[in-house]
Amino acid sequence: MATGSIFPVTGQREDLSDVITIVDAKNTPFVSAARKGQDISNAAVYSFQADKYNDPSFDGVLSNSDVSTFDDPSKNRALLSARGQMFRRAVKVDTFVQEASDIAGIGRRKQLAVGVSKALLETKRDMESAFCSDRESQEQSGANPYRTRGLFRFVDSAAQTDLPVPAAYRTPTASINTDAAPTESAVQTLLQSIYSQTGQIDDMVLLCGPSLKRTFTEYTRFSTGSAGAGLSIRTFNTSADAKRIVSAVNVFEGDFGTLRLLPSLYLRQNNSSDTAKNSSGLVLNMDQCEVRFAKRPAMRELPDLGGGPRALIDAIASVTCLAPQSQGKFTANVALAA
Repeated sequence: MATGSIFPVTGQREDLSDVITIVDAKNTPFVSAARKGQDISNAAVYSFQADKYNDPSFDGVLSNSDVSTFDDPSKNRALLSARGQMFRRAVKVDTFVQEASDIAGIGRRKQLAVGVSKALLETKRDMESAFCSDRESQEQSGANPYRTRGLFRFVDSAAQTDLPVPAAYRTPTASINTDAAPTESAVQTLLQSIYSQTGQIDDMVLLCGPSLKRTFTEYTRFSTGSAGAGLSIRTFNTSADAKRIVSAVNVFEGDFGTLRLLPSLYLRQNNSSDTAKNSSGLVLNMDQCEVRFAKRPAMRELPDLGGGPRALIDAIASVTCLAPQSQGKFTANVALAA
């Protein structure tokens, strides 16, 4: 395990400003926005119920007819299952660094506290990456640990390999767009498919990679002509007197729902394709998504065995998609990772 050492220590006080800037402080939009569900009692595998209404009946009833048939109110009910996963970050600081070094922007005897704070944020980013991955869940076996299922695998029309979602509750094919650069019409088609499942025009979140975000912005541009000589027309919502160009689309309002675009750099991080990471997106009804904990993130001090103070940050958590059939996704024509 890597630890801080006095020879050398990055940031050892010389002529540096007392400011440390973490340039990789990316947002974690899903974990920040998702509601926190009930605690998990069994992290190895837990289940939750899904149900559907019966199809409408509009044929009428004969006068003076007695009731002879009855509905089972639980006949459409099904169990969906998921697994928890342990997340862990460990921090150790050299005794010289903790007790005898004055680090720029940190000061004396504060290196461990700063390391713990950083590790807590890194743990949150680990969760975001796992929850927004296209990785299948996994039962612990040998050297393979328990893993939770990523949302890209939850939102799928095919059966999952581990704890598959029942067929009636899987995401319809029409709610999954595989275009490298989906058109505005394709987005409307995806929203219409979701509406056909829910019957509601919902306000949803689109977690989108940077390239997919720019695709939505391009909807304000109209081009005509040939490749050699063309005309490009753009529509802006700001006055020319403002002397400012606002070229961004943060909300897409379609016939069958509204998408609020949240850029993310943690989509499909397990996939080796940069296109998958940057051009994919998750269309989520956040009322149907939860983060559940068997153990909430916490810090524990470990014994100092002589080399310096140590601390452990760990958590056991899982992402829960209560209704996969009411979600959608953009996959940029890149297959799910194994």
